[in-house]
Amino acid sequence: MTAVRVGFVGGDGWLDKAIEAISGSQYADISHAFIFLFDSIVEAEGVKQYSDPYPGVWLHPVDKYDGDDHTKIVEIDVPDLAAAQSKARELIGTLYGYTDCIVTATKFLTGHNIFSGGENTMHCSETVTRILRAGGLCICPGLQADEVSPVLLYEDLMKYRGGVIV
Repeated sequence: MTAVRVGFVGGDGWLDKAIEAISGSQYADISHAFIFLFDSIVEAEGVKQYSDPYPGVWLHPVDKYDGDDHTKIVEIDVPDLAAAQSKARELIGTLYGYTDCIVTATKFLTGHNIFSGGENTMHCSETVTRILRAGGLCICPGLQADEVSPVLLYEDLMKYRGGVIV
């Protein structure tokens, strides 16, 4: 097994607060998830950053969230790092899943999945969930990857998968 770091960050913006409110968690300041791979951060963002050609899954500088008071980093053992990295490479360039965010919110608010977007688009915690599942972790069992919120991912890594805050 190889230790991989997964990051979580929140913010003070209206969207961050909406995500946190809908998630209804005891963990404040979690509205975005990302994973450290390839000496970079792999993340899906709805607003393009840096030289990204469009909103989606991209590699960003490994120090992007350094010094951010809202950042939590969890270390987790991944049984098959090569498979996780392969999935991450496959997802890079995938369009951001605005509708996937609606799927996640609807699941929280109603308990029902209105549809599954598959892998054509990605939101942040869906991206990390798919990468970790490809690496052999049973993350948030019983949920489709696009139903997993940053808070659910954090809770699963901490409570059930033995994640350690670093």
